[in-house]
Amino acid sequence: MSYKKILEDIKKDHLENVYLCFGNENYLKDWIITKLKKKYINESFQSLNYIYLDGKEIAVKDIVNACETLPFMNDIKVVIVEDLEFIVTNKGNKEDEENLINYIKNPSETTCLLFINKAEKIDKRKKLYKEIKKNGSIIEFNKMKEDELFKWIDKKFKDNKKNITRKDINYFLQVTGYLDNNSNKTLYDLDNEIIKISNYLGNNEKVSKDIIDKILIRSLQNNIFKLVDGLGKRNPETSLTVFNEMLLENEPVQLIMYMIIRQFRLLIMGKLLEQKGYSQKNISKKMKVPGFVARKVLNQGRNLSLKELERSLKKCLEADRAIKTGKLDNKLAVEKLIIEVTGK
Repeated sequence: MSYKKILEDIKKDHLENVYLCFGNENYLKDWIITKLKKKYINESFQSLNYIYLDGKEIAVKDIVNACETLPFMNDIKVVIVEDLEFIVTNKGNKEDEENLINYIKNPSETTCLLFINKAEKIDKRKKLYKEIKKNGSIIEFNKMKEDELFKWIDKKFKDNKKNITRKDINYFLQVTGYLDNNSNKTLYDLDNEIIKISNYLGNNEKVSKDIIDKILIRSLQNNIFKLVDGLGKRNPETSLTVFNEMLLENEPVQLIMYMIIRQFRLLIMGKLLEQKGYSQKNISKKMKVPGFVARKVLNQGRNLSLKELERSLKKCLEADRAIKTGKLDNKLAVEKLIIEVTGK
């Protein structure tokens, strides 16, 4: 389930006794913990009613003991267990796992126990997982979906007394690269960028594309879009400029080459799917990219025919082979590719 489930439980004052939360979006984890503490934990007795346990070091009997000890001068106790190994792996003592399962079958009514793990996926076949799902809730702390993210960014700017359009939120996400495949950017990173933009604006309330460009460093994915856009428009100057900017930002040439190849493959896939009558939403799912990326890929692909895209991809693969076999210097191979694809 989404993190929204536990937020709703807090709002309705109807907490489950056990939650299993997983995912690498620490901002959501910290947000939930802050909400729990604010609503349920009296600061005067926090050390007695809010218990944090490191799962890598704690014994199961200590987890159970913390949960079964009654809260002090409070209706509820919150127990956080972070990175308990056998939640996601088959490692660990089977007896310990069984003891924990026995507690989860009959949890304390006065304790909210949260298991939090940074793993992006959980083995749903595990007995422990099934028992937690049966007696509590499973919550994902992975990246927000596109619509949720747009609302969150809009609210964060409003909290800083700034206004931003949906179009510029879209651009902000492209530049930050939060939704790029394999991106390690987090909501904390986005929050920091929002604060930087807001501080720069001062009394000015409007966030614009120009301001975003002035303050933020472009992501690799966004630079690749711009580079390939220059290739599609037969503009070697633009593509060479972007390529050299990426080199100045210490992006490895082989990674740039990989991303160019990936982009042309997405362009070909998008064009073929569009020709078959797929909607943009379904194309996004098929290509496994966010909606705004699919939209941009489709728009970019309209500048080139399928034959031109295939020719460009072939040139890319030849350049990649020349780099890997040592026939051409890395930088020279990409520059040669840009000149050849633009036809100048």
